[in-house]
Amino acid sequence: MAEWWEIKLNPKKLKKMLDDELLRIEDDAKYGYVFYFRVLAAGRYYMYLGNFEEGKRYILKAIEAKKKDIENVKKERGYESEVVASHKVKLAKAYRWIGEIDKLKQECFEAVKIFRKVYEEGKKTDRTLVLYPEGSSDFYVAWSAAEYYLGNYQMAIDVEKIFAKNEVGIVSSSLAEYILKKDAQALKNQIKILVEGIIEFRCKPDYDEDVYDPWHWYEEAKKIAGLPGIFSLFDPSPPLLPIQKD
Repeated sequence: MAEWWEIKLNPKKLKKMLDDELLRIEDDAKYGYVFYFRVLAAGRYYMYLGNFEEGKRYILKAIEAKKKDIENVKKERGYESEVVASHKVKLAKAYRWIGEIDKLKQECFEAVKIFRKVYEEGKKTDRTLVLYPEGSSDFYVAWSAAEYYLGNYQMAIDVEKIFAKNEVGIVSSSLAEYILKKDAQALKNQIKILVEGIIEFRCKPDYDEDVYDPWHWYEEAKKIAGLPGIFSLFDPSPPLLPIQKD
């Protein structure tokens, strides 16, 4: 029987998803392409199958692919673009899966400077992302994540308030709030919500990694709580808000 924080994946189905993804990656390679989201998915599939070495190898491929994406966006949109910042957060999150915390923080540091500047300038010019934040979820979710990973917990919470008016949740903001309040019970409830949602909607390990990314935050929440998970395998730092396993 699974523990309350565990999600039992069907290894046969997961292996089938991995094999399908590897075929797509192989087809892409014939034309000289490596797509971030494909190799990232393969990396996560490998890890949930217990092959962490191969999983890390594919996550590293995803990191290199995302770096190229960032360079291309810089050429098209300029460095101080919210698109660059959002890509940097994706890169940072990929680093999280293999425990490269210093590199994660560097990407988030650069992303936060861009997000804050874009938002402040947007207020002056009545940009849509400021006037109607609910229509720019990718901007605010990524911004909150970057603030969270820099330890700017109150700012991560404030970003959610701008975006959602407390109606739609951003998991990184919620985790930041639990850490600040030292609320282990709320963290436990959040993990249960993530588990229930992933199971109910049958989310694949790479489901909606572009924005809300429930599997990433499920692993992050377990790491904070000191529960077994992938992030703990690559990051030996102590839990920020340990909770009882029973």
